[in-house]
Amino acid sequence: LKGELVRIPDELELYKTDELTHSIPFLVPSAAKLLMDIGQNFRDSLYSKELPLYRLYLTSVTRTDEDIEKLTKRNANATDNSAHRYGTTFDLSWKRFEQVDADTLQAIPPERLKLVLAQVLFDLKKQERCYVKHERKQACFHITVR
Repeated sequence: LKGELVRIPDELELYKTDELTHSIPFLVPSAAKLLMDIGQNFRDSLYSKELPLYRLYLTSVTRTDEDIEKLTKRNANATDNSAHRYGTTFDLSWKRFEQVDADTLQAIPPERLKLVLAQVLFDLKKQERCYVKHERKQACFHITVR
């Protein structure tokens, strides 16, 4: 790994970390800031559309050599030269979201939330802040800071 890594919190109002079985909760500072910005922009988009608030699910962060070795045996998408190795990449689920206020009766289908998240990511990509890959098999957006 090049550069300094920062530990990201397991859970904030903006996102929730899935059980990380093949990665550790560390990113380079610019990627950690990008994650926070995505979470805030997602929340702002929901608010402006008068939708109930949801948290994003962070499903993968930085992978150690050991994580990558284990994962390449199970996951066809995993490679030895994974972008997750450098602390610059993380995955956000496009299928799972957690409602912030469980008492709210209005539930939004995950497909609708995926569209809101996709627009947030598209805007950040246009601003040249990140690269985004839509992964169907893993049901996530694979996001790398620029």
